[in-house]
Amino acid sequence: MTDPQTQIAELKRKLNEELSKEYSDNSVVLSLSHEIAKLDSYNVRFSVDAGIINRLGKELVGRHETAVSELVKNAYDADATEVKLIFKNAWQPGGSLEIIDNGVGMTRNQLINGFMRLSSSDKIHNPKSPNFNRTRAGRKGIGRFATQRLGNKLTIITQTLSSKVALKVIVDWDQFQSDKDLSSIANSIEVIPKDIQEGTTLIIENLREGWSDPMIKRVYRYTSDLLQPFPLSKKRKEEQKHQSDPGFRSSYFRESETEENKIIDEQEAFLKHALAEIEGYVLEDGQGCYSFKSEKLDASEEVFLIGKERDLPESKFHHIKGVHFKCYYFIYEGSLIPKQTMSFIREVANERGGIRLYRNGFRVLPYGEKLNDWLGLDDSTARRVILSSHRNINFFGFVEVTDESGITFDETSSREGLFENDAFEELVSFVSRSIISVVQKVALLRGRKATTGQKNFKKEEDATEIVDNAINAIREVINTLKNNKDSKIEDLYSEIERFNTAFNALTEGRYKEKIEKQALIDEVNMLRILAGLGLVIGEFVHEVKRFLPGFNTDMTYLKKNIPNNESAFNRLLRLENNLKAFTAYTSYFDKAISRNVLRELEPIELRDAVNDFKDTIKADLERSGITLHKPIFEGFDLYTIPMHPSEWASILFNFYTNSKKAIRRKGEPGQLLIRCGSENNTLFLEFSDNGDGIPKIHEEEVFNAFYTTSSASGHSSSDIESMTGTGLGLKIVRDIVESYGGEVYVAIPENKYSTTIRVEIPKEKNEKYD
Repeated sequence: MTDPQTQIAELKRKLNEELSKEYSDNSVVLSLSHEIAKLDSYNVRFSVDAGIINRLGKELVGRHETAVSELVKNAYDADATEVKLIFKNAWQPGGSLEIIDNGVGMTRNQLINGFMRLSSSDKIHNPKSPNFNRTRAGRKGIGRFATQRLGNKLTIITQTLSSKVALKVIVDWDQFQSDKDLSSIANSIEVIPKDIQEGTTLIIENLREGWSDPMIKRVYRYTSDLLQPFPLSKKRKEEQKHQSDPGFRSSYFRESETEENKIIDEQEAFLKHALAEIEGYVLEDGQGCYSFKSEKLDASEEVFLIGKERDLPESKFHHIKGVHFKCYYFIYEGSLIPKQTMSFIREVANERGGIRLYRNGFRVLPYGEKLNDWLGLDDSTARRVILSSHRNINFFGFVEVTDESGITFDETSSREGLFENDAFEELVSFVSRSIISVVQKVALLRGRKATTGQKNFKKEEDATEIVDNAINAIREVINTLKNNKDSKIEDLYSEIERFNTAFNALTEGRYKEKIEKQALIDEVNMLRILAGLGLVIGEFVHEVKRFLPGFNTDMTYLKKNIPNNESAFNRLLRLENNLKAFTAYTSYFDKAISRNVLRELEPIELRDAVNDFKDTIKADLERSGITLHKPIFEGFDLYTIPMHPSEWASILFNFYTNSKKAIRRKGEPGQLLIRCGSENNTLFLEFSDNGDGIPKIHEEEVFNAFYTTSSASGHSSSDIESMTGTGLGLKIVRDIVESYGGEVYVAIPENKYSTTIRVEIPKEKNEKYD
């Protein structure tokens, strides 16, 4: 065996030989230097195995939606105002994802010592972004691992405003295998012409998972804290240390960046759920006016005058000429906003709702900040004179004033707000009165009483009454026209044809309305049946408990008196095991029903819910030939917000019965896995099975009422599935989860499984549960 000194000498010879070349290979130089260092007799050094990249990618970024949201946050941290994500051929694994932002880009030094350096300290030294002074949103150093989690190959193209060229780096993540030194792997970098002024493009190829539209929409929800859910009429970049932040938006596309390929943007995900869009101006002559429109209320845009004097709409404002405001009005009712979207919008509203103020294109604080009521909207709602809710969280919008001279609106010496002079009072009066006027008009359009003092209020007709009255009115008009002898024949037939068309349309609408109403009645009836069945089960469990002690006594007696009859004794042991399983079932449901009757809400530790469930179904698993693998719990103190304890029994048993049916249809030995953990302020539970799976086109439909892929009619009354097949199981699960501000959906299956249902529920924030 060659001694270390001889090896070192040989390595130094090779190193000198390489260095003496006109164009030496730096990878060879680095590799030889490391080999020499490893033979050092007096010092030892840490080295890094290249496989750490793969391990960190999986451990730091558990889900691919989280990975993409981290890359969107990195664009925000780079002072981008816009980021576009284009999913190409990405329905199935193997496609590509392009993430294009217009941020500040990276210099060569920033690229090498920032992105390409593990555990970079850049975000520690620079917690705020350079241009807009944004608080960094991305988790420290996770971006590179997010790209590795998503695909096998990464191409980075980046350029700064001051650079004349762009930099392009290609990283092949497959090179980072175990038993290779991390520093020995080189990634090519080249200089290319600039396509844009500044910004960064990430191209991630050979995606590891497929992307459905609901998954992409969840990325948008995960980045909601970055959202500015309204447009500014002006967006400026000024030459100063910290520019006014013009906001940040993200858009998501399939295949190419076109409107028809857009998956989601602010308009679809957020603003389309507004009940009304309100806009106001003060013209150059001082005349104030406002308008609103509402697709949901079928109200087209109409302009109204508003004056300085409350009772004189044509009176002129003196100090606020040129003022413009725009806002979106939300009412948080289930009939107006889908349940699955409601919690998302309300969460953003609680943090970022309100009307902000911009002066000469720059944000003026604290107007529009959380708990700031500069327009008196919260105060007005509390007085209950205007009955419809119009708190700050009901609005997202801005007011823009132009005051280049700085005379009309002047900042206080502390630069916190404006002096409350005559101009400021006019501004507050104009905006608040315009908004409240629209709130009252919206209430009347909805058939609601607008103010406490409103007289002669007539209750809104329901849809059936409206349609019936319209049909009767048209029928009367048709009959009148038919009997009108003075009309020209061509006019007469033209009118009859026109009203006949309207009559037919209303008749069709009436028919559809009855169908929808009957479907609702069917659902209510089924829910009533299930509620009654729950009471019957509760009574049954209660009665069964009375017989169990007698069964156990008889069992003990028989075991003592038939020990010599082997066949009978074995049957007795089997009966005893079945009785234990039956007792476990009755105890589990008795506990769940009892707690539900008491209506106690308390934080639920997911470990307890899962372990109780696992113990209960143990015997049924054995009888069904299904293996429930050891549940995976990632982290400790997995406490949900306060819930009914029985609700987790309902959720898990629904998942279990659906999985049993899917496994039975596939006809293979069943495998189940439950995984729980915590991500930020959210807990998750994933329930996976190896059944026949759910087609992607049905992933959303399975949560709809009465959607079912099976019927219980083919099962015996003793089977656990005999009460399933109604198509309401997952619908009830979704209702439970969403009632707590959570979400349930079909996720990417765990390895070796065909279906994974994921529940996300808010985490308990009380410190006593940490």
